[in-house]
Amino acid sequence: MGLFGGVKETLRDKRRDKVCANLNTVGISARLAERGLREEKASTPRWFRSLGLIEINKSPINFVHVIYIQTRYGRHYSTLYLIYDIGVINKAGLKARSKRIKERPIIGDVKDVVWKGDLGGSIIQRLNEDEYLKQELIRARHDVKIGTCPDINYWKIETKGYLNKQVREKWDVYEIIARHLKK
Repeated sequence: MGLFGGVKETLRDKRRDKVCANLNTVGISARLAERGLREEKASTPRWFRSLGLIEINKSPINFVHVIYIQTRYGRHYSTLYLIYDIGVINKAGLKARSKRIKERPIIGDVKDVVWKGDLGGSIIQRLNEDEYLKQELIRARHDVKIGTCPDINYWKIETKGYLNKQVREKWDVYEIIARHLKK
């Protein structure tokens, strides 16, 4: 490996490795995917840096993509959950997001989650009518974005941060969303 290879490995951001280990710990069959796959390149915005893909077996979610974002305000991470669907090729630029509705602005408790966007009426309607999904998103305490990657035939579910806490609960929520998208 040489001197510089060891230094490079020591300095490498290992968040993707941690996410993969967390998934395997809770019983989700995951492995690190090789670098440079087309799914990695097409789903990464130009100004973000990909940390790589995690391949998932036996799930509607095919890949988890961990992304590093450096801004003038600091650095943070984002995670994309990629769901293969051949029908996405005809749905370029569709997107939606969950919006938490609070009892009182800013400090109030979340009382509802509403999906807004242009995914098409039936998908938005299914997401809004799923009471279990709403309750789980309220418990997870974060909003979720959904969009298409038509160049690679994938839906993407985007969240801030990376999967390090409440792995099983969050994963179950993302799988529910993935099943709604694939219907």
